[in-house]
Amino acid sequence: MIRKLSLLIKNNKFFFTAFTLLVIASCCMLLNYAKETGFVLLNSYHTSNLDKIFLLFTILGNGWCMVVVAAICFLFNRKRLALLVISSFLLSGLLAQVLKYFLPEARPGILLEKSYPYFIQNVTLHSYSSFPSGHSASAFALAAVLTFYFPYKWLSIPLFAYACLVGYSRIYLGDHFLIDVLSGAVIGLVSAIMCWIVVEKNTSLTAK
Repeated sequence: MIRKLSLLIKNNKFFFTAFTLLVIASCCMLLNYAKETGFVLLNSYHTSNLDKIFLLFTILGNGWCMVVVAAICFLFNRKRLALLVISSFLLSGLLAQVLKYFLPEARPGILLEKSYPYFIQNVTLHSYSSFPSGHSASAFALAAVLTFYFPYKWLSIPLFAYACLVGYSRIYLGDHFLIDVLSGAVIGLVSAIMCWIVVEKNTSLTAK
């Protein structure tokens, strides 16, 4: 397992390096600012056009989007990739929902309801299921397995950017704090790695 993980990291240096830098930058902010303060600092500029853009990226992080991607892969006879996409989505989703259940954290819409002016009516959620971000987990899981699967390593750049934009959309729309998004990203990557290693062990699935 250690050998497979080492090889996976070696073959996907950009994705893992970029992810490491993202974690370091996020941790620096989390250590220096309370989560509410960090939320406002990351989210102090809003326009109607940005609202539409980040609504789109949030949609692209929905679970049904992952199912659609898996179905497309299956239809194009990429059965191994379809399995990777759906299994990593299910695992990351399960982990995220378990944490939400046992660690009920208030969303920004509740904690900052009276002090933050950019919450979006009928979009921003007001509940106690903030930690972690399920959208971020799904997006990073998808970006990771697609990066691992395809030999064209330049794809890791737009895929990583996609996952980051989905994650940031959850902050922009007022549904999550940075710690929620970072945790979701970690869950997504770990889920992708675990599913990749398990699928790689099954030689009958390695043809396509």
